[in-house]
Amino acid sequence: MIGSIGASYNNYGITSVNSEVSGDMSAQASGDVEFSYNSQDQLVFEPTTTVVRDVKMGKNGPETPRVKLGRSELQPNADDKFVFDQGKKEFTGAMTFATVNKTLEMFEGAYGGKVPWGGRGEQIKLVPDGGEMLNAYYSRRDNSLNFFHAFDPVNNTTVMTGESGEVVSHEVGHAMLDGIRPGYLSAWSPDPGGFHESFGDCIAMFMSTQDDRVCERVAKETGGDLTKPNCLSATGEELGQTINNAAGKNSTGGNYVRDAINDFKWQDPSTLPSRPSNSNELSTEVHSWSRLFTGAVYDVMTGIVNRNMENGMEPAAAIKSAGAEMISLYGNLFKEAPKGDFTYEQMANSLLKADAKHMEGRNGDIIRTAFTNRNILHEGSEALDDIDYGAQDYHMVSVTLDGDGFGMFSGATIETPVDSSKMFAMEDSDKLKSNMKRLIADGRILYTEPNQKVETKDLFDKNGVPYMGVVRWVDGQMHIERNTIID
Repeated sequence: MIGSIGASYNNYGITSVNSEVSGDMSAQASGDVEFSYNSQDQLVFEPTTTVVRDVKMGKNGPETPRVKLGRSELQPNADDKFVFDQGKKEFTGAMTFATVNKTLEMFEGAYGGKVPWGGRGEQIKLVPDGGEMLNAYYSRRDNSLNFFHAFDPVNNTTVMTGESGEVVSHEVGHAMLDGIRPGYLSAWSPDPGGFHESFGDCIAMFMSTQDDRVCERVAKETGGDLTKPNCLSATGEELGQTINNAAGKNSTGGNYVRDAINDFKWQDPSTLPSRPSNSNELSTEVHSWSRLFTGAVYDVMTGIVNRNMENGMEPAAAIKSAGAEMISLYGNLFKEAPKGDFTYEQMANSLLKADAKHMEGRNGDIIRTAFTNRNILHEGSEALDDIDYGAQDYHMVSVTLDGDGFGMFSGATIETPVDSSKMFAMEDSDKLKSNMKRLIADGRILYTEPNQKVETKDLFDKNGVPYMGVVRWVDGQMHIERNTIID
């Protein structure tokens, strides 16, 4: 699930929602084809359309070289387009398919090449509606993106998680990051998990900045002052409303799943609760912890918007241009980012290095100020890490859970990814064991018996949240592996 806690435009291959459909649209609905699309959701905007490139008809409907449909038999309408009224089941399939492809196209344009999938195959499988669940998730197990539906008891409506462009882009973000940095889904510390969730939220936010309607609305809502509440900072408005209505209380902080406008500052994760008691509390639960990094990234984008306006841009244009700059920054980030376990401080330092080495350092002061104000960076952080991560790989280090506090998991082995040039010291081992104790105490590790067959449905708790880890038995030895389903 997206979680219950809360350059120029065309350089990134994003088709304007108002652009004309181009290419050959034969009876096979192939080539460049028009699809229903909404970068936000119906609580914010009525859907419009966009163009998906390189489409052909496959077994279950349209597919591209990178995306195919599962559990769907989507066919074009009489005009050989995939444009449908919201409320029809065809709309959900068209909407999710378009958003997955457009998000991938946007990020690959900035990344400078093909993003591999973390699972097997060239195509990721897309399930627009996998059944009833207030959830959406990415699974490396079968290289799939999965969306669901749930009933909103207050509005008496059925909400489709695949009909929110932000929710879909968030899950695509998980899939892309897993392909680029598979080690992150092997780490147990809060920061890689929090960054995974933040990355999904940021990708959704960056996509929205390239929709003219969003930029114009945010300009009207804020006058260009992005510290004011707006539809860009708020992620998943319709889903957030449904979560709150289903819970019977405001559990997310507002009509959104999370909001990038927050005042969280870094604290030692070992001093934080494992789950937040309310939306205003920071915890080590990955969706909650993600808000700290996302808030800093949003501050960076806000700083770039302010600079653009000082240089004479109108607010809407300043927002769109800042979004494009952030897309470029994130595309370059993974030329510098660690491949193994890391801290938020190291990732912020990687942002600084990406900007300095690949973007002429034009955003360095803004990045440093934003992350320093959040206590993620501090004086001297820019010299924290001179390792060339792009020139090395990572290796796995094994640790045995010995001592008190592990209960039935005592004696199990776990592995964690470490960048090849780094040492893994006793202090790191002790910190990892401490993290595992917290996860075990919080019920985030699934215990299994030897020879027990584990199905996908078993990897979720009673609330539909994926477990963090699962026990595997090898030659009578208990191992705890990371669950590679992430919501």
